[in-house]
Amino acid sequence: MTVEKSTDVTKRAGSPADRFERQERVSAARWRLFVERLGTYLLSLVLALVIWLVAVNEENPIITQPFPTAIPIQVRGPDEGLQTVQNLSKQTVQINVRAPQKTWNSLTLDDFQAYVDLTGLSPGEHDVKINVDVLDPKVDVLERQPSELRVEIDPVLVKEMAVEVDIVDSPAPGYEAQAPVIEPISVTVSGPATQVKQVASVRAEVYLDNAKSQVERNEPVKPYNSQDQFVEQVKLEPDSVRIIVPVSERPGRKEVAVRPDLVGQPAAGYRLASVRVNPSSVVLLGSVDALSRVPGFVSTTEVSLEGATEDLTQRVELILPEGVNALEGYIVELSATITPIEGGRTIKQKPVIQGLGPGLEATVALDEVEVILSGPAPLLESMAPDDMFVILDLTGLLPGTHNIRPDVILPDGIRMESVLPETVEVVITEKATTPTPEAGGTLPPLTRTPTITTTPAVTTTRTP
Repeated sequence: MTVEKSTDVTKRAGSPADRFERQERVSAARWRLFVERLGTYLLSLVLALVIWLVAVNEENPIITQPFPTAIPIQVRGPDEGLQTVQNLSKQTVQINVRAPQKTWNSLTLDDFQAYVDLTGLSPGEHDVKINVDVLDPKVDVLERQPSELRVEIDPVLVKEMAVEVDIVDSPAPGYEAQAPVIEPISVTVSGPATQVKQVASVRAEVYLDNAKSQVERNEPVKPYNSQDQFVEQVKLEPDSVRIIVPVSERPGRKEVAVRPDLVGQPAAGYRLASVRVNPSSVVLLGSVDALSRVPGFVSTTEVSLEGATEDLTQRVELILPEGVNALEGYIVELSATITPIEGGRTIKQKPVIQGLGPGLEATVALDEVEVILSGPAPLLESMAPDDMFVILDLTGLLPGTHNIRPDVILPDGIRMESVLPETVEVVITEKATTPTPEAGGTLPPLTRTPTITTTPAVTTTRTP
């Protein structure tokens, strides 16, 4: 009985081949169902993506149009010892750009980098591709105009050339310019060989602007070809030079300061605040010998300030040495300002030389100048002789005759109203074999309040 039941079960289950076939049919049915569902899912995903892209494009559409600003082109290379003949620093490229609207609206020049790469190129002409890199990956450069640059590459040539000076204008009437002094006297010219070979001269221009004394300038140096045209793409080292042009009076002429002769004192309770002479200097004519005896200034006839309580304007005559005439007449106008007294003092002070170059000596045309001071009366009364200095700064001046405006160093709280004369003649010469001390002495460089071991003689005229 048991055997019959087992046989029936085996028949119902079928053979192994039948079971495998049934499993295959089930698997195929499941796979077809999965594929059908996957296709539905993919179709839904594609439709959703299309709908999203349409929505995004409507909100932030892709646009294609030229970028409004030209992009500067950078140059990479060429190799050491080579240089481009053309000046590529001003080359630009126009680009056509594709980008989303929002990205386009925020684009600037800084988002692009245009360049040409000359590395590895040999001397000669080359058509070089213009590359444009973009920082934002959402931006595409579709077109470049131009797409290439024609570049000529040359070996670098270096040569030394002397500097020439062009004096563009003239000194003041009656004066003449001497041969200029140049520092340094030559410069190094470097650049592409074809350009450097064209350089026929390197020149600096200097304007004298009606100068009456030495002119000193730092001026740029420029390269020119034989047709007097500027040569580009070459470098000068250094690119500027220091030029000194000595200016001297022509023989038979001499410009000197006018020194008014003031006598007397203003009324009690008033003081002399300032004095002006118009003109403050005059041109003298005469023989070389006669002019050499003029000490750098001429005096006027006496002008009395006795009892003055208001400003004074007066025409006065010049006192001229024998054999000397004034180019523009003998009369000058003197203006003296009289003010209620705050505290005033007129001091005659010996000028002190500063900054005289080595191997030089200086002769000062006068022994002392008059300095009109004002300030609190106690400070003026307590001033010692060495509290004030009149400095003639000769720094950088070459041998010759110079009219120097004095610098006055005073204690705090004291004001200088004027100096008489306004300029002092100083003659600079090369030092003799046996040096002799010059009038006025010398002064080391000053900081704020100078200290001098020898006290200059001071003559004081006090205003009551």
